[in-house]
Amino acid sequence: MTATALLTRPLLPVDETRYLAVAWEMWQHGDFLVPWLNGQPYSHKPPLLFWLVQAGWALFGVNAWSARLLAPLLALACLWLTARLARALWPDDPLAGPLAVWLLFGTLFWLLFMTLVQFDLLLTLCALLAFLGLAQAAGGHGRGWLLTGLGIGLGGLAKGPVILVAVLPPALLAPLWAPGRAGLRWYLGAAGALALGLLIALAWALPAAQAGGGAYRQAIFWGQSAGRVVHSFAHRAPWWTYLALLPLMTLPWVAWPPLWRRLRGSGLRLDAGLRFCLAGLLPALLLFSLISGKQAKYLLPLLPLLALLAARLLTRAGAADLLPRARRVATAMAALVVAAHLLVVPFVRAPFDVTPLARRIASLQAQGVVVANLGKYHGQYHFPGRLRQPLVVLKRRAAVAPWLRAHPRAWLLVYYPDPAPAVPAGVYWQRYRGGSVVLWPARLLIGRPARLDDPAASA
Repeated sequence: MTATALLTRPLLPVDETRYLAVAWEMWQHGDFLVPWLNGQPYSHKPPLLFWLVQAGWALFGVNAWSARLLAPLLALACLWLTARLARALWPDDPLAGPLAVWLLFGTLFWLLFMTLVQFDLLLTLCALLAFLGLAQAAGGHGRGWLLTGLGIGLGGLAKGPVILVAVLPPALLAPLWAPGRAGLRWYLGAAGALALGLLIALAWALPAAQAGGGAYRQAIFWGQSAGRVVHSFAHRAPWWTYLALLPLMTLPWVAWPPLWRRLRGSGLRLDAGLRFCLAGLLPALLLFSLISGKQAKYLLPLLPLLALLAARLLTRAGAADLLPRARRVATAMAALVVAAHLLVVPFVRAPFDVTPLARRIASLQAQGVVVANLGKYHGQYHFPGRLRQPLVVLKRRAAVAPWLRAHPRAWLLVYYPDPAPAVPAGVYWQRYRGGSVVLWPARLLIGRPARLDDPAASA
């Protein structure tokens, strides 16, 4: 499946191309402390994913394939940790772990994410480390707190304080699932794990804030954490969004009849492990619903808990025969994803492959030509073109005419909703997502402002 995605699917703008652009610019700057995008400090994400990408480059050279292998490797590590967590929660149930692994692997949403360069699988891995640490601490193993602190710290370096939304509820609600351990000693251990996690995250954040300047410092300590909780500048959605998304995210299992037949016979008695899963799931789902910004991928760290919950209920109902059936369904879903890559992606990849345009931009920059972008630039050309200079970003159309007059040899990227614009002969354009992008020489735009709206306009 991974090989199929690598061979058929390009890096997708704007997220995958942007994250590799940040890793590329950090590599170019030789700055592994402050992330960079288009010549400016990039405050939207911490650096752990970028560090992992650069570790692959240090071993194999700068390339796309090693960066794209990260996601399936992280997914496999998450499956292994899910099995480990099942053994820690239900040591007398040897089937719960394997069944949870197949349920998680066969979830369509999980399969799709297994080949994407994103932060959420890395965050899921960190959350699983912390969950496993909590389960070990509840079993009387003090080293579990070290694992919880490590998960919190790495989660902070992966995606910021959002790791606490997943990890803190089961730690604080220990009286509900580990009443024998939920005393002063437990909460002192939890506080120590939290302190260790904060120390790990601050070991990067404090020097990065000093090096990145005041605006960067304010952004990483407030704007990209607490500020997003209340006033998200992107992905705003109603509070009930996740309730509507969860059935789609849990396909095919939500529509699998054997699962529901066996669950009806499992009974409602909740053991300690089931209460642990619910203590992680329900408060986190509530908190994610209250946060203004919402995307389906934000719930990815909760999918292993859902798989564990379902697996335990099934094995308790005597559903050992479901394991080979679940394996077959999961394998069929993986085959479906492979088939989609082979049969569908080749016909729809052109609007998402920015490599031809990125290489043209790189060629222009190599000749000393300035290239500008009209509107917000997401870094989508930097890694595919291995650009070594930032693009000039013109945010307002009113700024275009005076800038072009001052730079008559420059080139300008302009985006149009029409996927097949009528442009003069010799002007490069390509389809881009739902529309198109045209690389204009300044001389063809000076005195023709209407072309910014209609490529065929002559005046």
